[in-house]
Amino acid sequence: MTLSAKTSEQTAGAQVNAPAVERGAGVAVWRQIEQILAGEIVGQGFGEDGRLPSEGELAKRFGVNRHTIRRSMLGLAAQGLVSVEQGRGTFVQPGAIDYSIGRRTRFTENLRVTHAEVSHRMFDSSKVKAEPVVARALGLRVGTQVYMIDSVSAADGIPLSYSRSWFPAARFPDFPEVLGRVGGTTMALAEYDVADYTRRSSRIGTALPDAETARRLSINRQQPTLVVENIDIDTEGVPIKYGITHFAGDRVQLLVEPENPPTR
Repeated sequence: MTLSAKTSEQTAGAQVNAPAVERGAGVAVWRQIEQILAGEIVGQGFGEDGRLPSEGELAKRFGVNRHTIRRSMLGLAAQGLVSVEQGRGTFVQPGAIDYSIGRRTRFTENLRVTHAEVSHRMFDSSKVKAEPVVARALGLRVGTQVYMIDSVSAADGIPLSYSRSWFPAARFPDFPEVLGRVGGTTMALAEYDVADYTRRSSRIGTALPDAETARRLSINRQQPTLVVENIDIDTEGVPIKYGITHFAGDRVQLLVEPENPPTR
């Protein structure tokens, strides 16, 4: 989006009047730059599209090298103020989406209140032998055939999660093909007479993404992801899915709520 002349003038004015970095002031230069940019973000100093100047432009503005600017950007990202999108640039983060973790966790339903256009893309699937962790989660013998499926879920074209899931192949023959045809896990499971399923457990942690995860989520490898390891079961309590999902930490907040909150 092209900024209007008025917006550009306001942005330029804000930057001209912004405090300069002070070397030897007891605060690291990269931290000072982070604080200055954070103030400009709060003051809405980056126009309608919220795009920050490039590393080269910021390095020239503050009289530092790109490594210093990059460290400042990572600091802003860690605060949830910006999102670093590979190939596009750095943008002001409008605010993380609340993503509920409960007995009936469904991606589409979680994002319905945001009115975002939700999309899911399966980009890889294979039939493999269950390793010990997968076998234990699904209640199978080690080496039993399972389908391993990698997918990305997005809102308005912005990737929010990258998942790897395993399903028992004997119970769900040709599951990747069915999933690709119907477009969603819930609908695909319904094809196998799984009318409902719930979350048995969710283990939540954080991790720095590997190269593949960072690429799928369009994030920097120094940006931590929220990691959810989960087991889903059918109405009889039989495990039907084991999954590990990486969420872009600056785009999603995991919200854990009781299924039946106490009444007052």
